[in-house]
Amino acid sequence: MVSAVSNGSNGIKRKADEVPEGPKPPKAYKNTEFLNSNASRMIRVMCEFQEPGHRLGQQKVENIVMFFGSARAQPLDRYEEAVAKAQQASDAKPGDDKLKQQLERLKKQAFLAPMFEATTELARMLTEWSMAREKKGEASYVVGTGAGPGMMEAANKGAWLANGPSVGFGISLPFEDRLNP
Repeated sequence: MVSAVSNGSNGIKRKADEVPEGPKPPKAYKNTEFLNSNASRMIRVMCEFQEPGHRLGQQKVENIVMFFGSARAQPLDRYEEAVAKAQQASDAKPGDDKLKQQLERLKKQAFLAPMFEATTELARMLTEWSMAREKKGEASYVVGTGAGPGMMEAANKGAWLANGPSVGFGISLPFEDRLNP
């Protein structure tokens, strides 16, 4: 049974039950071309906030003590090794001002080496204190960092030495090749 017949603007008779179905568009959240476009930048930024929060909730992380500091800090042994290498390079090419500047810049970071060790120790102590609180049913605290080198590495190391968790909120930077564990 035909429910209706119409004459289109081109004079062709069409039956109502012959109306074609249109295409089914993809879900916007599954459309990678759209999600990677400039128009979706705010959606991607929002995901960068929401996804870590979701992950932290799954891991039952509620309280975080953030550690901030220089990404250029190194433990004393690595610092001394870097200075020795820079000194050798500068001595090998005495006329190279760039090598001299690199050595001087590195020497100015000497004050950071003891801070690296202090940060490692503070994060270790915080983690042990937090784990003792958790055993008593009290709120626990997790070491948090930017997941990079330097003081962030030191804090993550301290939590690791205490056999506790740490959270690294890493971002992608062209000059950083990895996150801390």
